[in-house]
Amino acid sequence: MARAIARGLSALAVAAAFAFAAVPAVALKTVTVAVGIDPTSIDPHKISGGGDYQFFNHVFEGLYGHDNEGRLVPELAESHEVSADGRVHTFKLRPGVKFHNGEAFTAEDVRFSWQRSNDPETRNPRAAIVTRNIEEVEVVDPLTVRLKLKAPDASLLENLGEFFYIVNKRTLESMGNDAFGRQPIGTGPYRFVSRSIKENIVLAAFPEHWGKVPKIGRLVMRVVADPQTRIAMIRAGEVDAIVAVPPQVGKQLEGDRNLNVVVSPSFQNIFILLNTRAAHGQFADPRVRRALNHAIDKNTLIRRVMFGYATISAAPCHIDITGCDIGRDPYPYDPKKARALLEEANFDFSRTYSFWGQTPGRAAQSKEVAEAVAFYLNQVGVKTSMEFLEYGAWLARVTAREYDKYDIHWQNWTDYNNDPMGRLPRAMRTGGSLSWHSDPVLDGMIDKANGIVDPDERLAHLRNTFTHIYENPPYIFLWTTREIYATRKNIRWTPRANVSWPVFWEIEKD
Repeated sequence: MARAIARGLSALAVAAAFAFAAVPAVALKTVTVAVGIDPTSIDPHKISGGGDYQFFNHVFEGLYGHDNEGRLVPELAESHEVSADGRVHTFKLRPGVKFHNGEAFTAEDVRFSWQRSNDPETRNPRAAIVTRNIEEVEVVDPLTVRLKLKAPDASLLENLGEFFYIVNKRTLESMGNDAFGRQPIGTGPYRFVSRSIKENIVLAAFPEHWGKVPKIGRLVMRVVADPQTRIAMIRAGEVDAIVAVPPQVGKQLEGDRNLNVVVSPSFQNIFILLNTRAAHGQFADPRVRRALNHAIDKNTLIRRVMFGYATISAAPCHIDITGCDIGRDPYPYDPKKARALLEEANFDFSRTYSFWGQTPGRAAQSKEVAEAVAFYLNQVGVKTSMEFLEYGAWLARVTAREYDKYDIHWQNWTDYNNDPMGRLPRAMRTGGSLSWHSDPVLDGMIDKANGIVDPDERLAHLRNTFTHIYENPPYIFLWTTREIYATRKNIRWTPRANVSWPVFWEIEKD
């Protein structure tokens, strides 16, 4: 035991020394960004929430990923072939890739990462999306790996980038899980330097990256939950960029001659979740859930609370998501119809329903929107008691799924790419890690989706799935947001399309 501990400490010391090594003179500039939340984990096999990706997308990579326009591209793999039955995927790996400590990337690292992702001791909340469906990872040679699936998975390539990050076998076995979780080592364009929880994360450019060498030397992400404080910091020149600019000040900042305001399309979806599994059964009736969709004046909220930085949703996804184009109009605001449907369903108006939301930091106007929704619910006779939690506490309660303790809650989640199967099984399937819903018909539709390999047939199936969700809504559908950032004038940066977290490997500073 003592030898193992000493070995882990030694490896950690070496990693720390490497992390603080000098970078080339061409990349010595530091960019400081004020972000709204701190990651819940910096271990790539323990991701809990979408906010964690502001760290992982800089430090780790998968076999495939997405470029700055959101297009699927090879990352640690160079090419890919799939068998006729869709169950065997062979990847040719990119030669010359190095981990941040200098170790060479090989097929053994892919196999080890799969094993670690699925290890019960790792407690990977996202293993079910990709790695649990992999029956075996065969090392063909150092630069060829074969993934044998338990069942065909049409969304495999799309989801490799966000749900199957690769770690170094030799380094992790030497350091141990705990040390690696404090000093993670990946292959990404930035390497980890340090973290002060709820204060900052420091990353350094990795000059030996295979294709994405940053043009700055150091990236500092300062955790600043209060949006007004972030705004004051960038106006004062204390930081170079800020994320999650409140919509009500986006237009104001456009008039500041020292700043650029950047608005980016997002896959960030905003809903109000209705707990259909509560013992009292009040939200189990689809008529009740349809009624509450009619109860909210979403267009007015987009104008007055989101200041136009959102697009109303008919289904729980961005319109560009495969299958989301169901040809249905969003539920119109109709409080009389809402009240009539509630009465028809014998809704219990005497109860007060718990409603918990999220404090600012992760999503724009989270507190204001939740309060406005509570107001509209009250107008049709649905009484609520409000509570707000910071992001980490909110996420812990969502994933605890204590169905008989809570009734309604704010929910924001991201479609990580154009394929919906990174989200649907976890968010809406019975027993999913984020699901407070149970619908056997929907379960069957979700289970079938990834086994359909014909693109046209799969598109039709996903449209039917989202139509079923529209007609039997587990949520009050609100909108998809547009992400608002601000930078100082000497910063050049284009956000990555269709994500709700910032990716800074292309950022430049004059």
